[in-house]
Parts: sequence; C-alpha cells; structure tokens
Amino acid sequence: MKKHDGIIVLLSGGMDSATLLWLAKREFKKVYAISFDYGQRHKVELKYAKELAKLAEVEDHFIVQVPFYTSLKGSALIDESVEVPKGEYPENEPPVTTVPMRNLIFLSIASAFADNLEVNYIGIGVHALDTPYPDCRPEFITAAEAAINAGSTFVAKKKERMHVYAPFLGMSKRDIALLGKELGVPFEKTYSCYMGTEPPCGECPTCIQREEALRGIL
Repeated sequence: MKKHDGIIVLLSGGMDSATLLWLAKREFKKVYAISFDYGQRHKVELKYAKELAKLAEVEDHFIVQVPFYTSLKGSALIDESVEVPKGEYPENEPPVTTVPMRNLIFLSIASAFADNLEVNYIGIGVHALDTPYPDCRPEFITAAEAAINAGSTFVAKKKERMHVYAPFLGMSKRDIALLGKELGVPFEKTYSCYMGTEPPCGECPTCIQREEALRGIL
C-alpha cells in the first residue's frame, strides 16, 4: 500500500486523536504531532499527549501556547466559574463545554506548521458524535480546508493542495475504538475527562462517551 508523504496530527491526548495518530503512522511516511496549551481545565491531557507522541515515534511533537483563551468567559473548559456538566451532551445545541472557534484556531496554527514543514495533510479526529460542536461538522472541515489552501505558501509554491484529514467524520466513537484496537492504540495511556482529575471523574460527557466506546476493549 502506497503511503502519503507527511501529516501533522492534532493530538489532545484523548482516544480519538490517539487513534488518528496510529492511523497516520500506518498511512503516512512522516508523522508530526501538535498539541495546545490553551488554559484548559483538563491540562493534564498534555502529559498523555507527550507520552503518546513518544510511543508513536513521531518526527516531532510541538506544544503550542494559546494564552488568549483564558480571557474568554462562558466555556466550562476554560472558565473556572462555569460548572462542568454531568451526563450526556445535549442533542440540538452547542454544549457549555464549547470553546469558541477552537478547531478553527488549532487548524490555522497547525497549517502554519504544515506550511513550514512542507507537509500537505493536517489530521483532526472529529467524529459523528461531535456534531453538537459547530467546528466539528463536515461543512466546517470543508470550509477550513478551502481557507487553508487559499492562504498557504506551500500551495502557492508547490502547486499542491493542502488536505484536512478527518477520516472519522462518519464514524461513531465505538467505531473509532474498534479501529484503535485493530491498530494497537494503547488506550490505557489516553485521557478523556473535562474535570481534569486523575483518576477521571466518570460523570462528565466525555467520560461517559469514552466508557461506552471502550466497553469490552479496555
């Protein structure tokens, strides 16, 4: 099977991005990882991201500071005055854990690294159950890819397209877990909890989704 040349993967330390990283190792010749410290309540995830990047033997792992998010209010992930909800996500509206324009900012930063590294794939692990978040929907990914291509020095010089690689868009979290099992992802070394506690709280939406997805696997 022919591999693509290079990719930079958005790596949070959770099960979705870890599975994407292992998939990228299979599908690409060179794999880079990028993680973000944006003042998140669950900053402990970065410890897991570092370990995963090391285990995956990536070319390089970049950790980028995004300090302005601490100035924003209203998101339970970056505003300590907002309580992290318990139970499942709401179905028809963005949850209180939404961080404004997070994936737009992260993809923009990752695209700058991709431009500089001259790799034309940027990997993001959004999936079908992420749709309450506006910046996890297929139409956002399509628009982000178009914007990246319009502004890329790499594209202008090399006459090649940039691609936002989002292979899980049509998959459930359970599907991702099963793929991860097939790929040998060390799920025990991933972290998903909005509270940022160790051990995880087991009650927040991402803890519940993780437990359901990994049932019988981990």
